Amino acid sequence: MESDGEHSPPHACGAGHRASHSLPTSAGGSVCVSCAAALLSSASAPSHHVSHVLASLSLALADPAFLAPLRAAHPRLLAVPLVEALAGAAARRDAALATQASDLAADLASAVGPPAASELVARLAHVLSSGSLVKHFHMLHCLGFLLNSIKGASAYIGDAVSLFLNLVNNLRLPSDEIRGEILFMLYKLSLLNATPWDNICDNDNVDLSAVGKSLLQLSLEVLLKTQNDAVRLNCIALLLALAKKEAFDILLLGDLSLIKSVEEEESTQTDDVPPNASIIVLFADAVKGSLLSTNLEVQTGTLDLIFHFLSSDANICVVLQTLVDENVADYVFEVLRLSGNNDPLVISSIQVLSLLATSEEMFKEKLAIGFSTLLPVLHYVTEIPFHPVQSQVLRLVWICIANCSGILSLSQEEQIACTLTLILRRNDSGELGMCSETFALVCSILIEIMRSPSAHDIQKLPSLIEEASKHAISSTLPHAYDSAFLVPHSLRLLKEALIFCLEGNTDKISVKKDLEDSVIEICGTYLLHWLETAVVDGNDDETLGEILQIFHIILSSTCHNKQLKFAEMLASSSWFSLSFGFMGLFPTDHVKSVVYLITSSIVDKILGCKYGETIRDAYVYLPSDPTELVYLLGQCSSEDFNLASCQCAILVILYACSFYNERLVADSQLLSSVEQYILLNGGKFPYEIAGSVMLTLLVHLYAFVRGISFGCTIQHSPEAERTLFHVMACKEWDLLFIRVHPIALKWLFQKVELLEPLSFQMLNFCRTFCEDRTVVLLNSSQLVDIKMVAELVFSGETSLSSLLVSLLNQIIKDGTEDEVFSVVNVIAEILVISPCSSSHFTSSGVIDAVGSIYCSPYSSRIKTVCSLLIFNILYSASAMTVYWEDEWLALTMKV
Repeated sequence: MESDGEHSPPHACGAGHRASHSLPTSAGGSVCVSCAAALLSSASAPSHHVSHVLASLSLALADPAFLAPLRAAHPRLLAVPLVEALAGAAARRDAALATQASDLAADLASAVGPPAASELVARLAHVLSSGSLVKHFHMLHCLGFLLNSIKGASAYIGDAVSLFLNLVNNLRLPSDEIRGEILFMLYKLSLLNATPWDNICDNDNVDLSAVGKSLLQLSLEVLLKTQNDAVRLNCIALLLALAKKEAFDILLLGDLSLIKSVEEEESTQTDDVPPNASIIVLFADAVKGSLLSTNLEVQTGTLDLIFHFLSSDANICVVLQTLVDENVADYVFEVLRLSGNNDPLVISSIQVLSLLATSEEMFKEKLAIGFSTLLPVLHYVTEIPFHPVQSQVLRLVWICIANCSGILSLSQEEQIACTLTLILRRNDSGELGMCSETFALVCSILIEIMRSPSAHDIQKLPSLIEEASKHAISSTLPHAYDSAFLVPHSLRLLKEALIFCLEGNTDKISVKKDLEDSVIEICGTYLLHWLETAVVDGNDDETLGEILQIFHIILSSTCHNKQLKFAEMLASSSWFSLSFGFMGLFPTDHVKSVVYLITSSIVDKILGCKYGETIRDAYVYLPSDPTELVYLLGQCSSEDFNLASCQCAILVILYACSFYNERLVADSQLLSSVEQYILLNGGKFPYEIAGSVMLTLLVHLYAFVRGISFGCTIQHSPEAERTLFHVMACKEWDLLFIRVHPIALKWLFQKVELLEPLSFQMLNFCRTFCEDRTVVLLNSSQLVDIKMVAELVFSGETSLSSLLVSLLNQIIKDGTEDEVFSVVNVIAEILVISPCSSSHFTSSGVIDAVGSIYCSPYSSRIKTVCSLLIFNILYSASAMTVYWEDEWLALTMKV
């Protein structure tokens, strides 16, 4: 007792205990800890006496005057009695007294520290290591509290394995409260590495498989039966901790007999275990209730538990099959639906669904049913940069669209396309980044949407795909080094967008015109630029192949005008030089075949008349090096069909290059090769190849090379020239059968030696012009019209005016009236286009030729054209034009 504010000196208690055991209090009294210990240890002591001692000690522990000597002299003295008091309270079924003792034990461990704590843990663990724990709820709670609050508490447990095994065995007890405490204890032991799986070397006599089986089965039974969220949390925490230790792998995945059934269970099986139920079925049933809990922590923990069970390695298909068959996926979708975009819940749900989705055939039906739940989640995760499950949500969407596209409504497909387009837009602008897998999945989903049967009925889809493809390409192709993995995906999206444009009926195709134009524009900017840098930088052949496939689709499947425009764009962008660069950089048969295929399509458009077919027929034998190409041209092929086919294709390629100022080799080397070809082959072509085609190509190419060499120091072979001229005079060829290069045409009409063969060609031109007014090459951008002829006449650098007048004189004598009319009509039209050319015709004798027409019995239509011709000459006449008065006077009289 306290007196006058001073402490009384310690003295022996009435029971004769030593004075040192009587510890003072701040109130002036003292407490004999030996008396307290004796009373707590006495099994016969009345409960109210024990309760009074516990209350007194509880107050004393809060008193520094009492606590200091207790720590210093008697730190362990009260530990054992407290454990005995707990055991006594349990024996009496006195919950209040047990709670009081348990609370005091916790306070003692906290106040005194390790000496008391270690003794308490050791004694409690010893008691709980054997026998039934049906009466020991508070002792379990106390030890659980100590393990949770004291660092390294597991080190004080004498026999952790025995404790663990007894706890597992007592999970069979029917009390939810006791099982909850046992589960918490087991969980803490797992975290403290005090399980049989953590000390395998010291547990030779423990059958880990049997322990694991018993623990798993009993824990799942608890989880299945309980409606208490606190018990669920403890059970889930324990199973999750042990799953991370792979404690159940040998059971679930190694021993298939244990997975398939428990039919061979002995009579020890309790009524709680469904007869003949699989452990995995039990697991599936057990987690369903927890998934429907209103406690978010329980739901998240359950999902994490399922995820870790499914994350094991071997025989996972058995587990997946069972969980899918037992409708676990439906419960997970329901959790997701009600999640309200709670991020931890969304993450855990999607992780589980992603693992279930690895068995696509089994899971796709469940996914189809729950797909509508994914759409708001998709929108949610795409709004957050690098969301942890962004790519997994996209993969689930992709699986559903790829396998069950029919279940999506038009509005759902449009909604998905809109969301994904927004992702690509924000990624391209730098507002929202994304990982490579996300980008690839976005492209794949958009591709699947375009492939769906109902895609053409989605009104906004073309505009969405147009924007998406632009952003996909612009965010990857210019940064190919940093986006090597992404480029093929963006190109596949662009290719599918192009195919999507070209499919469907005419009305649907016209609606997608803007998308088609956008794709072609992207090809002309980003893709062509990539090709130009590929030759320098050596980018990958996969990207090259994808780009060339897109080019081929444009050149073969779009409308004629777009094909022609695109071919001209490629050809004018040094395509022929680039193409040989590709083949040199990527020397594979695939690249070679695709490059020559594109080249042949371009040639079809720029030369016309299916000249590209010659390349497609011979590409297997064509070399990939332009020097070898020119060398091959200079060989004798009169008896070798394959070589002749190659040479025909080479002539086409070289002549096509001439229109775009491309030089695959030096001009001198090209001329030498062409001359060599002429000298070795002359006009002898294998019968399988149309000679007129080969000769026409040869004439135009030779004329072009000679034309560009005019005025230069490049030497030519007179023998080759004579040989070619002879062949032109003797064999069939057609000046108008192929696109004509102005330089080649000019050179030809400068050659007087070619007057006869060219006269025949011009007669054909006059006939055609008279019929159609223009000569149009099919599949070609080149128009061979009267303007080209008029320009050559006006230049005065050719003998074309003399050739036309000579031709007119000849057909007046030997030709038909239609032929006369066609030639006069062409001359008259030339003068309409270029009046100043009249002097060239008058100096060539056109007046005499026209005069002879008036002397002949031709119809009025010819004479009408002649009158127009005379009028045009006089209208533009110079003084020299009418110098010969007698000629004009005679002509005037005839008119």
